[in-house]
Amino acid sequence: MSRQALGEFFNFLFFKVYLGFMLLVNILVWIFAVFIFTQIDQPMMALHYSVDFGIDHYGQSKNIFVIPVLGLIFIVFNIVLLLIVGSYNKRDVKFLAHLLLVPALIANIMLLAAVTSVYLINFR
Repeated sequence: MSRQALGEFFNFLFFKVYLGFMLLVNILVWIFAVFIFTQIDQPMMALHYSVDFGIDHYGQSKNIFVIPVLGLIFIVFNIVLLLIVGSYNKRDVKFLAHLLLVPALIANIMLLAAVTSVYLINFR
């Protein structure tokens, strides 16, 4: 895994597009989490809501930042995994890139929905 391998992936337009969307969604998750954290005036807040049971998990307000950190972990882990696997298998590197980057993007979109639900639970 080297800078040269990362540079090869940046030559692909779809890699730049995936990376841009993943970072954009993750930045939105960070912004929303910071907004929630600054607006909450209690040390504890509802962090999870279940349709069957209602609010089923309370935690410290700072635990809201677990969600965007998890999104960053998804992005970094999948890119590192792509660099490692892509260096061994040059032939199927485009397929592997799609296979690893799409789930990271979907996971970040789901985390954005999770932060939105935390906002709705606590402020609506």
